[in-house]
Amino acid sequence: MEKDTISQSRGFLKGILGKIGPGLIVAAVVLGPGSISAISANGSVMGTRLLWWVLASGVFMMTYTMLAAKFGVLSKKSFLTVVAQRYGRWLSVIIGVCAFIVCAGFQCGNNLGVGMAMNALVGGPIWLWACIFTLLAISFMYFFRSLYAALEKLMMALVILMLIAFVSNLAVAGPDPVQIAKGLIPFMFGKEYFLQVSAIAATSFSVIAALFQSYLVQEKNWGPGQLGEGLRDSAVGIATLTLISMVVMITSATVLATRGIAVKNAADMAVQLEPLLGRAAMWLFCLGLWGASFSSFLGNAIVGGTLLSDGLGIGGRISSKWTKILATIVMLIGMTVAVLSHRFSPVNVIIVAQATTVITVPLACFMIYWLANRKELVGESVPRWWVNLLALIGFVVVCLLAVYTVLRLSGIY
Repeated sequence: MEKDTISQSRGFLKGILGKIGPGLIVAAVVLGPGSISAISANGSVMGTRLLWWVLASGVFMMTYTMLAAKFGVLSKKSFLTVVAQRYGRWLSVIIGVCAFIVCAGFQCGNNLGVGMAMNALVGGPIWLWACIFTLLAISFMYFFRSLYAALEKLMMALVILMLIAFVSNLAVAGPDPVQIAKGLIPFMFGKEYFLQVSAIAATSFSVIAALFQSYLVQEKNWGPGQLGEGLRDSAVGIATLTLISMVVMITSATVLATRGIAVKNAADMAVQLEPLLGRAAMWLFCLGLWGASFSSFLGNAIVGGTLLSDGLGIGGRISSKWTKILATIVMLIGMTVAVLSHRFSPVNVIIVAQATTVITVPLACFMIYWLANRKELVGESVPRWWVNLLALIGFVVVCLLAVYTVLRLSGIY
C-alpha cells in the first residue's frame, strides 16, 4: 500500500512537471545578474516604494509571454519564419540580428555575474570563473542530443535553487507587512524616478525572452490541444520570476534601506548581508545569485542563437547546428569581455546593446501583438479585449523606455 502511494505521488508530481517548463526557462533567462542587481540596488535606496512597479513589469511580461505561447502552440511554423513569409526576410533578419547583438551585449554581465558570485563563495579571479563556466555551458549545449529537455531540467533546478535561497533570506530578515503593503500602492512619479523605473522594467520586462516562449512551446511539441497548458505554463513561469524579484527587493529594503546602506549591485548586497544576518545569509544570497547568473548565462546565449538563425532562415530550432554555433559565439563574446574587463570597462559593450534594444524591443513587441491577433494564424483564439489592453499598455511602456534610452545615450536627458 505504501509503495502504491509513493508511486501515485511520483506519478502526480511527474504529471505536474510535465505540464510546465517553457515558462520557467523564460523566467530563468530573464532573472539574471542584471535583474538582481537593479532590484537589490533599488530596494537598498528606496525601500519598497517601487515594489508595485516590479509587479506591474511582471504583469506586462506575463501578457507578452502568454501571447507568444499562444502563437507558438497554434502555429506550425516558427515566429520569425512566419514574419519572413508574410512581411519579407529583411524584417526577420533585422529582428534576429538585433536580438543577437542584445544577447551578446548582456552576456558580458552574465559572465561577470557568475564570476562575482563564485568569487564571493570560494574566491578566485572573476575572469577565471567566467572562462570555466563558459566552457561548461558550451559543453552542456553540445553534449545532449535533446537540448530542450536538458535545458528544461537544468533551468527548473536553478529556479528552485533561487526560490529557496532568496525566500530563506527573506524569512530571516523578517520584513514588515505594512511596508510591503504600502509598496504595492502605485504613485505618480517624476523625473527623479525615471532611471530606477527604467532599470527595473528593462531587466524584468524582457520582450525578447517573451518572444522566445513561442519557440520553447514548439520544442515541447505542444499543439492546439495543449493551448491551456501553454498559457498556464507561461503564467506559472512569469509569476515565479515576479515573486523572486519582489522577494529580493523586500529583503534589500528590510535589511539595507532601514540602515541607510546603499549598494550598487547584487555582489555588494551579498557582502552587506553577512554582518547583518550572518554568513549563512551571504552564502544563500550568493547561491541564488549564481543560479540567476548561470541560468541567464546559458539561456541568454541560446535565445540569441535561435533568433538569429531563424531570422536568417538557416534554422529555427534550439537543437539545430546553427543555433548552437551562434550561441557559442555569444558566450565567447561574453567571456572575452569578462577576461579583458580588468583592462577596460565593458560599459561600451553594454551601451551598444542598449542602443540596439531601442530598435529591437518595440519592433518585437509590436510583432508579437500583431501576429497573436491575426485570425488566419490563431483562428478564433484571438486575445480578449483586456489582454490586448494590457499588451497595448506594455507596448507604450517599451516605446517610452526606448525614447528614454535614446535621450540618455545622446546625453540630452
